[in-house]
Amino acid sequence: MAVVWLLTVFAAIYMAQRWLFRMWGRRGIRYERFFSEPYVFAGQRVVLGERLVNNKLLPMPWFRVETIMPAMLRFDNQSAEMAVSSGQLLQNHASLFSLSPYTKVLRKHEVTCARRGVYRLSSLTCTYGDMLGTTSGTLSFTADCEITVLPRLKEPGDLPVSARRFVQSVISTYDAFFENHEHVAGVRDYRSGDSLKQVNWSATAKTGRLLVNKRETMTDNDLIVVLNAELLDGAENRRVSPEDFEEAVSYAASIIYSLINSGGKAGLIFNGSVAGHEEVPLRIEPRAGREHLFKLLHLMAVFEAEVRRELSYVLEEMAASGLRDANLLLVSAFLTPKQQQLVERLRQAGNRVETLLLYREAIA
Repeated sequence: MAVVWLLTVFAAIYMAQRWLFRMWGRRGIRYERFFSEPYVFAGQRVVLGERLVNNKLLPMPWFRVETIMPAMLRFDNQSAEMAVSSGQLLQNHASLFSLSPYTKVLRKHEVTCARRGVYRLSSLTCTYGDMLGTTSGTLSFTADCEITVLPRLKEPGDLPVSARRFVQSVISTYDAFFENHEHVAGVRDYRSGDSLKQVNWSATAKTGRLLVNKRETMTDNDLIVVLNAELLDGAENRRVSPEDFEEAVSYAASIIYSLINSGGKAGLIFNGSVAGHEEVPLRIEPRAGREHLFKLLHLMAVFEAEVRRELSYVLEEMAASGLRDANLLLVSAFLTPKQQQLVERLRQAGNRVETLLLYREAIA
């Protein structure tokens, strides 16, 4: 009889606490998540934060948060409170929490951003349960957060020698005319070879960095990077892999980054698909400054290898437009014979054209 009585009491307690968690478990729960940075470069790490609040007297013995997110966001360290099931494109991320009454929990995860792109985390599903581990209910939250992963930047020494020399020649073209024009157009960081006569001592004192006057020139130090999105080389009957295209984007981004940080001006032409832009091909005129630099890098984060106009047509349009005295750097996995002829045509028109071909660099 005593055993029956004990079982009845336990059953009553179990049903009461189960009813309590079903009725009150979802109240006072708030969840949000965030990235520590709005953007990073591919290969860099960022912190993904989760903040969970239990704003009521009833404790939460366990609370599980699950969300689907891109597999390119790779979690470096996994623990008993976190589980990641990853596929080729997507992964399931689950976090397990235990919440005391009126408690706020902040959990941070280190994430490696493996590939460029814009990644948005939106909806998620929460499951919570009672003190005996039984599921009491589910909740759905909209916890939007977004991060832009910019193209991977290469070290200067990893760039092909021909491309490095070409970029340096573009910058030195500016230096050759630096002292010959009197109009001051701002200031820039001191570079080796600059005359001390051009040091702007007032700006140097304010910033604590050695700055020199930046003058307008009679010759532009503009560079236009032409990035080819084509993946099929019909002349050689071979297809370019997505990894090769990523390499091309990385080269283009690294060259633009190096040029603008050295005081030059960079523009961009891309014949592929760009999210949010209908212009074919995409053309960005050369400009200087960090604002312009990051505008280009953010655009390159969403470049897709979907050809919207063949490179031959793009080069032909450039030649037919009467383009003269331009510095052009063509980044492509390959060049067909027709494309090589158009490159020579641009050179004969008075343009300086350098090619960065991935197949050639791989062989070299």
